[in-house]
Parts: sequence; structure tokens; C-alpha cells
Amino acid sequence: RAKKKKRLQVTQPQQQQKSSDKSSGAGNNNKSNSTDEELKDPSMKYISYPTKTPIVRTAKKYIEPLLQSSNNNNNTFHVYIGPLYHWRTVSKLAVRPVDTTHNNNKVAIGLFAENSHSLLPVPKCKAHHPSINQVVEVVTKSCHELNVTPYESNTADNESKSEEEMGQLRYIGVNIDRSSGGAQLTLVWNGTNGEEDEVLDKLVDAILSKMEICKSGETAGEEPPMKKQRRRGRRGGDNKEWQVNDDIKKPISNNNKVRLHSLWINYNSSWKHSNRIFEYDESCWRHVTGPTSITEHLRFPTPKSEGQKGVADPAPLSYPVPLHFPPTVFRQANLDSFTNIVGRIRERVLKMSEKPLCVELYGGVGTIALNLSDAVSHVVSSDENPNNLKCFQDSVKQLPAEIQPLLEYKQKNAADMVTSESNLFQKCELLVLDPPRKGLEEEVIDFLCKGACSSIKLLVYVSCGFQAFQRDCDALLASGRWKVDFAEGHVLFPGSDAIETLAFFGPKR
Repeated sequence: RAKKKKRLQVTQPQQQQKSSDKSSGAGNNNKSNSTDEELKDPSMKYISYPTKTPIVRTAKKYIEPLLQSSNNNNNTFHVYIGPLYHWRTVSKLAVRPVDTTHNNNKVAIGLFAENSHSLLPVPKCKAHHPSINQVVEVVTKSCHELNVTPYESNTADNESKSEEEMGQLRYIGVNIDRSSGGAQLTLVWNGTNGEEDEVLDKLVDAILSKMEICKSGETAGEEPPMKKQRRRGRRGGDNKEWQVNDDIKKPISNNNKVRLHSLWINYNSSWKHSNRIFEYDESCWRHVTGPTSITEHLRFPTPKSEGQKGVADPAPLSYPVPLHFPPTVFRQANLDSFTNIVGRIRERVLKMSEKPLCVELYGGVGTIALNLSDAVSHVVSSDENPNNLKCFQDSVKQLPAEIQPLLEYKQKNAADMVTSESNLFQKCELLVLDPPRKGLEEEVIDFLCKGACSSIKLLVYVSCGFQAFQRDCDALLASGRWKVDFAEGHVLFPGSDAIETLAFFGPKR
């Protein structure tokens, strides 16, 4: 029992441990107040021990025996974690009345408490990039000035109300441009695009009056091309759990106004019993102002990066890879930490004896595949979201001319890909899977366990739902075709009981 406790203990370099203590509130006279505030925020429930949550322990217990049974020299499931605070650059927040018992139109913006529709305002959420909290303040103030009616959660008291009577502002979505701190703000409005709405128009004007539009030269899309970095060898030391310095990200601004990247309206008049935040049909979106997408670049750690002990150290690409994110596509909420996952994949692919033909399922805008573009012979990325295709194509247009013909995108879901692209999969040598929380579809599992996939030399699985990963992994191993060559965990949501699992499967000969 004592040995087990010791094995799960987080090991950090001295400097990083100090950072961890500081960020956790140690030595702070306001520690009790800070802790009380964090405990109320459902996203900060496990902030005191983010690498020892129940799901992290479950993952270790499940994966380490698999690594040992594969005669793997690296049979420890290492778990990595970045900054505890200010890491979230994507947030979808509910808008509800402050007091539902007195017909109160005062707006509250926040998260639903666990397993309920009770709203918990988080005006100063410590996980949020500071710009998100500032946007919440601006929207709240503007709603109060105009007496905007917040949307009501569905309860027995309002069961008889029509959809129009449920309220006006349902949610807000905020994505942050990491280079400028500017917010890509989406107002989710209970209405129909094309209909005149005086309240909405006034709300837009009020918000714009309180925010400063980012200049084009200040956005990530205007970054100069990356230069090749000199390599000074690999990092040594044990790959233990680590935590980077908890630097607070501050938006760049010359005045007190909150920075705005762009403003969008999403018209969602769906049934009040629906939990869907956005309506993704093109007719439900209105672009008010600003660029149509945030442009991001992944910056892989270098040997000189502080606090990056144990994470991947891949050779960088010789050209920048722009990633385009309008509000209509999926974007990682913690892109800084997700970069370490992409870096590990890149590091592994670069070690393959020949450049492989790569197929990516659940590819989104191509975040992983595009950052492998110089390490593969050809890429076919895919996803069912129709909004991803243009983002991928816009990225490809900005890559070197000799790379562009190697990159292809198919607008298909994963099940359709494995059932309709047999010729492609007969040549596939690298398969990258990054499914949603529910994991792989039955068709994908059946293909990997029974189908014609003998050409695949490396199977990369990035999982955000561990229970689904465990189910899928059991099926892959039971088929007798696959073995786990490598696995590690990344805590992308410090404070939540969640883990991102990266696993490399190889064919079992």
C-alpha cells in the first residue's frame, strides 16, 4: 500500500514544484478564500491534486500492465500537465436569470452545476484566459443596460411557455486568439436569422462600444514565418509527471477596453428540451465584424523551454503551419498543452524508416495532420463537419508549393471512410484517430479488428474519453492484431476529472 502511494506521487523539479505550490495557493494569506471560490466552480473540483484524480488513477492501473506485457522498455504511464490557471482559450457559457423565482431579468453567465441545470456564475474563473472573464463582464453589463431577457432553463414551472417566451440570449461562445488576446465572441440568440430584432441590434452596438477591435497586424495570422531552430541534443532525465511554470497570460492592450477579434450571432430557436448550444446550419450564422477565423500556430517546445521536462522534442517544421478556426469548427480548449500531444506524434512519425502515407479520421481542421505534412509521403484527412474543409484548404494554400499536392481532405465521417475508401486503406501506413469522447464507431473498430488494414505500421489514438478508449483498446487487443507500444496521459483540463490519452499501437506479428 505504501509502495503504491509512492508510485503515484507527482515528481517535479524544484523550480516547478515552487510554481505548483504558488499556483495552488500555498503561502498565500487568502488561501481559504481562494479555495472556497474554486470549490464552487465545477471545473476546479480537483485543482488541488490534478494528476491524482479518479480517472488518472484508473488510467494508470489499466495501461501500465499493457505496457509491461508488450515487453516495452518504457512501461510507466507518465502523465503531463501544463499551467493550472488561465489555460482555457475556448469556452461556451450558459446565460440564465439570476433569480428565477421573481421574474428577474438580471443576467447570470456561467456553468451548470454538476448533474443539474442550476447555473453557477463564474465571473472570475481561474481556468479562463483573462480575456474570457473580461468578455463575460462586458456582455453581462450590456445585457443589464438593455434589459435583455436571459434564457430560462427548462423546468416544470415554464413547461407551458412557448419557445419565444423562454428568453432571448441563450449562451455565449468565446474563443481567444492567443497572439493578441482578442476574443472571437458568439452570441447565441433565441431567434431566426433575417428577422429584424431591435434588442439584438442594440446589444451588438453596446458590446462593440465597450470593446476594441484588434488590428490585423496584431492577430496570429500576421506572424512571421518560423525559422529553423538549432538542435542541441535531446533532453535527459526521467519523464515524470511535470507542471510548467504557471505564467498568467495577459491580453495585449493599449487602453482599458477588452480586445475583440470578431463578433458572430448564432440563431438557435431549437426546442427548449434540446441541450444543443449552437445551430451549425450555415443559415443560422451571422458574421458581424472582424476576421472570419482565428489563425493559430503550434509552437513545439525546444530544449531551452523552461518547465518542459519529459515532453516531446520533435524537429520543427521548416515552414509555418497556420490553423484556421472560425466559431463553426472544433478547437482544443487548451491548445498549449495539446501541442505537446501533437509534438509526441510528430516525434514518433519522424522515426519511421520511410515517409508513410497518412490517413486521419476525425481530423477537424487538420491540426495533427498538417503538422506532419513534411514527415509523410501523402496525407488524407477527413471529418464530417462541412465547415472544416475550407479551413483545411486555406491552411494548405499557405504552405510551400511542393507540399500542397501531398495534402487532401475528404468530407466524410469515420464510418464512411473505412467502408468506402478500401483502396486508400490498402496503402495506408499511418492511421491517426482523434475521436470525440464517445470513442470509435463500431465500423472503425470492426475494420481495425477484421478488415484489410495489414499495411498500417503505426496506429495513433488520441482519446479525450478514457472509458471509451478502454473499450476500444480492449477490442483492438482482443483481435490479436495489435499491441500497445507506447502510451502517456495529458491533463488538458486541470481541476476536472479528465485525461487525454495518447497511445501508439503497432501490428502484432
